[in-house]
Amino acid sequence: MRKHREETRQLGPAQLRILLKLARDLLQTDEAQGSLALIGRAVAEAVRFDSALLLLRSDRMELVEFDSHGIAHTAGADHPLYRAAVRTTAAVVGAAEVQPNGEQPREDEGLRTLVLAVPAHAAAVVLAVGWNHDVDTTARNSYRRSLSYILQLAGAALGKIESQTSLERLLRAQRQELADTSVSHAEELKQRDEAVSEMRMLSLTDVLTGLYNRRGFFQQAEQIYKLARRKRTKSAVIFADIDGLKRVNDELGHEAGDAMIRDAALVFRQSFRHADVVARLGGDEFVAFTLDDERPEVILARIEANLRAFNLMQERQYCVSISAGVVLVDSCAERTLSYYVLLADEQMYAQKRSRLH
Repeated sequence: MRKHREETRQLGPAQLRILLKLARDLLQTDEAQGSLALIGRAVAEAVRFDSALLLLRSDRMELVEFDSHGIAHTAGADHPLYRAAVRTTAAVVGAAEVQPNGEQPREDEGLRTLVLAVPAHAAAVVLAVGWNHDVDTTARNSYRRSLSYILQLAGAALGKIESQTSLERLLRAQRQELADTSVSHAEELKQRDEAVSEMRMLSLTDVLTGLYNRRGFFQQAEQIYKLARRKRTKSAVIFADIDGLKRVNDELGHEAGDAMIRDAALVFRQSFRHADVVARLGGDEFVAFTLDDERPEVILARIEANLRAFNLMQERQYCVSISAGVVLVDSCAERTLSYYVLLADEQMYAQKRSRLH
């Protein structure tokens, strides 16, 4: 400490002003390029030199050259002072292993080169200054004192910036990782929801026709049925059966029978509005629930008209024929939807028998 105070007293007013100005300006700068510009200017003001090289050791080694005006430029290993700077770095690191007290190795004593390193135990920052002429001992000692303080300020400022930069990189990486994780998680949830939705639709849909199956019909129609009863809205249940499906299966094969079921499903679906619930209960049976204030015979007439149009426009080995029964729902009665489905089934068979006789 006493030696430090004595060296400080040996600095002249001009050197002290340079150090104070550099310290003040470095405190106000948090960017590496700006700090290097300030350091280069301070070195040029404190020492008249012909060339200078600053070596920074962090994650990687960086080289910065200062011209005689103190302006910073990127340098490479071909710089004349590079070997001296690297040699000092190696000497300091080696000395740290054999000198526990951290005493800094002696600077290069050539009359045209001066090399300083801080901190003494690690040499994170090295400054090499060169002249094209010999420099006497008195001048060298004066330069050494000034440059050692400048280098300590430079090491502190650049170390702070490097720490902040490393922390910012880490935070950016963590934020990006969190963002990527969130996006991945959101995409995973979306795919899971889509898969669940698809599985749910498959569980409610008849594979052959694309209509609702029995489970899908009751799940969808029950909600509309309860709403219709609560609001006293007129509604109806239609039960239908394909005529002659067994004969087509026996004579033309089951592929033709499946085609006939799909055709009948298409005609039946087209006979209702999009909001109505239409389903295939299985085999050759279909059912629909509709909020409709029309008379039952009007619904049946619409199905018959769609069948005639389909058979005229399509060339098939069979004609699609459907028997249907319609039951209007009594919104005031305490009946279940299943009751009206069975009632419509009975009406359908009554119609089928009447057509056969």
